[in-house]
Amino acid sequence: MNLASNIFSIELSFDKFNIQRIPWSDGKLDQLRKEHNQNYSFFKKGEYIYISPAEENLTILGELITLKVDEEPLIIGSLIRHIFFRAFKNQFPKIKPTFNPFTFPSTKDEHNLILDELPNNLKSTISYKKLNEIDIKRSEINGRKKFLLIIGSSYKWALRQNCQWLQEQGFDISTLEVARLIKYENSQEVVAPTFQAIGRVISSYDSVATVETNDGNQTFNLKDLYLNKTHDNIRLYLEFVLGATRAESILSTVKQKEFSRNDPYILNKEISQISKVISEIEYKNGDGFTFLISKNSTVEFPTLQLESPKYLFDISFTKTDSSPIKGLAQFGPYDYGKYFEVSHPKVLVVCHRNSSGAFTQFLGRLKDGFSEAPTFTQGILKLYRLLAIDFHFVEVDSFTKDSFMTAIKGAVELTNKDFDIAIIETKEEFKRNSPSEDIYWLAKSYLLQHAITVQFIKETNARNPKFILDSCALQIYAKLGGTPWILPSSPNIAHELIVGIGSSLIRDNIYAGAQQHKVVGITTFFNADGKYIFSNKSKEVAYQDYFQELLTSLKGSIDIISKEQAWNDREIVRIIFHVFKPMKDLEVEVVGKLIAQYPQYDIKFAFVSFGEHHPYMIFDLDQKGLSSRYTSHVKGKLTPARGTNLMLEPGVCLLQLKGPEDVKTDKQGFTGPLLIRIHRKSTFTDASYIVQQVYRLTNISYRTFKPSQLPVTLFYASLITEQLNKLKSIDGWNASFIKSQRNKKWFI
Repeated sequence: MNLASNIFSIELSFDKFNIQRIPWSDGKLDQLRKEHNQNYSFFKKGEYIYISPAEENLTILGELITLKVDEEPLIIGSLIRHIFFRAFKNQFPKIKPTFNPFTFPSTKDEHNLILDELPNNLKSTISYKKLNEIDIKRSEINGRKKFLLIIGSSYKWALRQNCQWLQEQGFDISTLEVARLIKYENSQEVVAPTFQAIGRVISSYDSVATVETNDGNQTFNLKDLYLNKTHDNIRLYLEFVLGATRAESILSTVKQKEFSRNDPYILNKEISQISKVISEIEYKNGDGFTFLISKNSTVEFPTLQLESPKYLFDISFTKTDSSPIKGLAQFGPYDYGKYFEVSHPKVLVVCHRNSSGAFTQFLGRLKDGFSEAPTFTQGILKLYRLLAIDFHFVEVDSFTKDSFMTAIKGAVELTNKDFDIAIIETKEEFKRNSPSEDIYWLAKSYLLQHAITVQFIKETNARNPKFILDSCALQIYAKLGGTPWILPSSPNIAHELIVGIGSSLIRDNIYAGAQQHKVVGITTFFNADGKYIFSNKSKEVAYQDYFQELLTSLKGSIDIISKEQAWNDREIVRIIFHVFKPMKDLEVEVVGKLIAQYPQYDIKFAFVSFGEHHPYMIFDLDQKGLSSRYTSHVKGKLTPARGTNLMLEPGVCLLQLKGPEDVKTDKQGFTGPLLIRIHRKSTFTDASYIVQQVYRLTNISYRTFKPSQLPVTLFYASLITEQLNKLKSIDGWNASFIKSQRNKKWFI
């Protein structure tokens, strides 16, 4: 591999530096910025205000002190940001960037994807323009702190006219979400303003609008309001001006252009173009603090040697394979003849009468295999070692919720069959309905209430199933409570538990000042071999009570597991917590209190957070891409091999989880790495072990035979959270319904 990235080194050629500072006092920082912002930058750290003069020979405003680079990373980072901002503004005075994060719009017409699609009278009103994003990050390599510059980009909508102008054009802003422009005081108009969402318009009259906000209904001047810069608002305005057909055509073309612009070759090329420009700028302040930005990206970080996972198909550790589908075909599932209790499943099938022929044929292929599906020629009976499978077929006359629910209820309540799972026809357009009107969620709610898991199938897939049969059968087996395979684990400690912690934040809206009213926690529990134990839902509580509720919920679950798995006093127990966001010290202390309640065990623990949305990218310049089996297009260009990783600093790792072969199509764009962080207060901090474990846990979702982009701990937590949020809006739903499904993957 020939790796590159969007990470560029910031080079400091000194160990000590001079900087001015004065004691901080209330109001002093604002005063200094108001009086001197043209020639000085100011920032606060601790009890001091630090001062960076733009040029030499300016008046010294504070005490000049000498600091060591290695001892003051926060001050160094702030200096770099302020000096970078001033140097960029001096080089490009017509561009108005934001400060932190540093962003600026591209000035190239080719980066405004909607420009050529609009009539001349709209070209200055609407844009979908590339926004360049530059982050300054810290790193530590071989014990020495480093600073990095990260270059990224995204495309953002803009509708430049205010609501006064829109209303004068006859556009109705009622019910639409609006924002106001927030300008930075004392910035001398060099920093771009930001938009702050404030609420939804209730009514407008003359030059004012009444807006529903988090502080009640408020009145604003229309000239001070702007539509939120969302795809839906842009679509509505285009439909108003150009008609629905033309608007849809324009937005479809823009979407295709964005696919093209997200080509990895283009991304890498444009990152290199920006790095060339900014590397040639001089970065220096009046006190002599200077730095260089490298022109070429860096991948000079430590790496971990990760082993490709093997899949285990029996408890004696003798039946393994590097391919899950090949291992299943040769050995059968892991729990065959041991733990699996539904060897003769009874299946309720509900579909529209016009689809009955397709579904009958589909069920036959599901049962006995399909010669055109190369990974599913054996069928679910032979592949999963089932004794038999019975289908109870029900047809409906219309795609209405009443028709489907009557059929489902009749089959469940009026027959003497105890169904283990249901297969229900679904349609893509059902997603447009609210959950309370969607056959998908109504059926799922009812069936789970009766301890029946459900698999949904679209008619198009039933008619052409060769690409989905293998994953469909895999999901069905897992929903029946089966364990198709596990992962070999280390026998070095007595017990290891991996806990995925997810949460759902319940708030009224996204507007400024919105209160985070309630939180629901979802925890998933796994053994070190990846075997799913169960999941647990905490009570819905106020935000301030969440951590205590989390503590109670975790303790109850660990009590159950320690009893079921027969933990003995003084045994070593390792608990690794997986969370979506970096844990704050408060959250770590909560879990620390939990650990303290088990003094009889020698517990070591780690807090590991995961980020999918971060600025980092890794490219493999030697990867030309793979030809698709089904099209002439090439996918996975410049995508590093699965398992590629960079240790940005101790306990912080970038891990590539989608290699070229895992990219579905060339339309998918570029897939970045997962960002993994190990909290500094962890008592188990072996990054090599933890990252290897994460890598393995992406191979066991049972939703598909392909690896997932998240470890199964958090993948399951996110699926459960998403589905419970939908189900809670169904009349009669109660989360206690899923208790009977504790060991079944009803949510995949």
